[in-house]
Amino acid sequence: MDILDNLTDPQREAVVHMDGPMLVVAGAGSGKTRVVTRRIAHLVSRGVWPNQILAMTFTNKAANEMKERVEALAGARPPWVGTFHSMCARFLRRDIDKLDDPRDGSFTIYDEDDRLSVIKSCLRDCHVAPGTVSAAAVRARISSAKCRVQDETADVVFANDDSDALDETLCHAYEKRMRELNALDFDDLLLLSVRLLASKPALRDVYHGRFRYLLVDEYQDTNRLQYLLMKLLTGPSRNVHATGDPDQSIYSWRGAEYRNILDFTTDYPDAKIVRLEQNYRSTKLILRSANELIRQNTRRLEKELFTENMTGIPIRVAAAQSDREEAQAVVGQVMELRLEGVSLREMAVFYRTNAQSRPLEDVLLSAHIPYQIVGGLRFYERKEVKDALAHLRLLVNPRDAVSLQRVVDCRATGVGRKTLAALLGQATEDGLPIMEFLADTDFPKRYRGRCGAKLAAFAAWCAELRRLPRTPVGNATAAVLEYSGLIEHYKEREDTDPLAEGRLANLNALLERANEYQEQTPEAGVDAFLEEVALVADVDYHDPDTESLALMTLHASKGLEFPYVFIVGVEEGYLPHENVAWNEDAVEEERRLLYVGITRAKQAVYLSYAATRYLWNEMQYRTPSRFVDELPTDEVEFVGRGAHRASKRRRWDAW
Repeated sequence: MDILDNLTDPQREAVVHMDGPMLVVAGAGSGKTRVVTRRIAHLVSRGVWPNQILAMTFTNKAANEMKERVEALAGARPPWVGTFHSMCARFLRRDIDKLDDPRDGSFTIYDEDDRLSVIKSCLRDCHVAPGTVSAAAVRARISSAKCRVQDETADVVFANDDSDALDETLCHAYEKRMRELNALDFDDLLLLSVRLLASKPALRDVYHGRFRYLLVDEYQDTNRLQYLLMKLLTGPSRNVHATGDPDQSIYSWRGAEYRNILDFTTDYPDAKIVRLEQNYRSTKLILRSANELIRQNTRRLEKELFTENMTGIPIRVAAAQSDREEAQAVVGQVMELRLEGVSLREMAVFYRTNAQSRPLEDVLLSAHIPYQIVGGLRFYERKEVKDALAHLRLLVNPRDAVSLQRVVDCRATGVGRKTLAALLGQATEDGLPIMEFLADTDFPKRYRGRCGAKLAAFAAWCAELRRLPRTPVGNATAAVLEYSGLIEHYKEREDTDPLAEGRLANLNALLERANEYQEQTPEAGVDAFLEEVALVADVDYHDPDTESLALMTLHASKGLEFPYVFIVGVEEGYLPHENVAWNEDAVEEERRLLYVGITRAKQAVYLSYAATRYLWNEMQYRTPSRFVDELPTDEVEFVGRGAHRASKRRRWDAW
């Protein structure tokens, strides 16, 4: 296929642009990925080396799709296409030693559970009484402080008007502990990359020479650190191409600043602006309702989505007497669609909060309808999978005491927390990573505590673990699973533990994924595989080939599309959420959230709300969301039993 085939004029304009800054305002379903991938392919066709192009997005799903499409178009797989965090991890693997930081390139990336483990250990070390301080609150404070850093070289300030001395002490204790563990959290990947580029001008020049063209996807979702990173990576040629849509900015709670995209032309006054307004996904009636809804927002870049698709059917807004009745109605509609030949994988149910899935799950189970929850308990967060990954992480990072603790906890080692604390203490005094300390052939003599038979055996076990292969990934994972005894452990319990069979299946699935990763990247080692699984996003867990109904939050739906979409709980208190219902900026984001949900649909949208709902174990009366009144009355079908009518102008039919 010719790279410029089947492009609209605005798409072609964005694809062929060569030098200088450009902002592509890409509406929902407007072919954004097509434009980004074809632009990369076009640059390659014009003589730009693939490794001179850096493209950053937010999910592995989007990054992999870009790589595959570019390879099909240009015959070359661009090596520097990935998520913000994966690209930063690559930068730091190479150059973290240039920072004034004790961590090295073998660092471990800690997920949110790992971070909580570190914070809880800090609480114990600081002698904080149980229940006095929430570890999750400390984690949120640390993340917020890192994401709001205003200057490239400024220190992170953990103190604010709401904090006290203990909070600040815990934050600093966490940072110190992470350095000792040779570990980075997700925010560190961005923060240290920014510091690296800001503090080392010569290295920054090397990066500018390496990457002639910078493409940033989903620019409306960037936070302060990602914004600073983009500015630092943009070289003297200023060949930065940002793509995004402020109408789909829905992540302020994790630090995203939609002002970044609104202010792009302030940062780059000579930027070329291209608007992609033709939608290829949804019907005319879906788009008319979505346009009318989002038009109520005042802080946006003006655009009007249109489509040449069929007119379609009106959005349906349904009232139910209770959350149970709402769930039954949704499942009833799902069953009707199935009778009409629609597969379950073509349908999805969205909600504002995870707790809203409960009545849906109850009814789906009763109706024997298979479903998958996107963004629930993630595969890589399951106990047996995390246990296996902890063993793999110790191959790469001998200072990873959090993984060592997990290994100790899942084995009958005879090594308790006090003994492990003593081991860590001496390893630190001796200036050795804990795994090297344990793997030392003279460990029984070197250890200043009591080294009984069980501890000596565990130390020998650790030494043998360190000698397992690290490449290729599939073989290394198989060796670790066998040596760890995890598979044998669950096989022995299949007859007595009802969960054992599922845990075995998950361990086998991990091995399959490692083998798949080995086929895709045969030269990569365990460290690269661990990095990939650590940076998986919610949307990456959706399996579009499974014949099941997808359930997910509206936030998790971003980046997906389905022919039929149900959005439940369109009520005051959920949309907009009760925590932000009187904040004008926040209400605009809640409106954008509903807009994102509606524009995921190709053929039909069903909105619903309940008159009563059980919350916190008591029945509450609910009212329809103010956003319902903002939909075009003459193009929306309202059904229900008249519960809390949002407008007297509307005609209510029976369900």
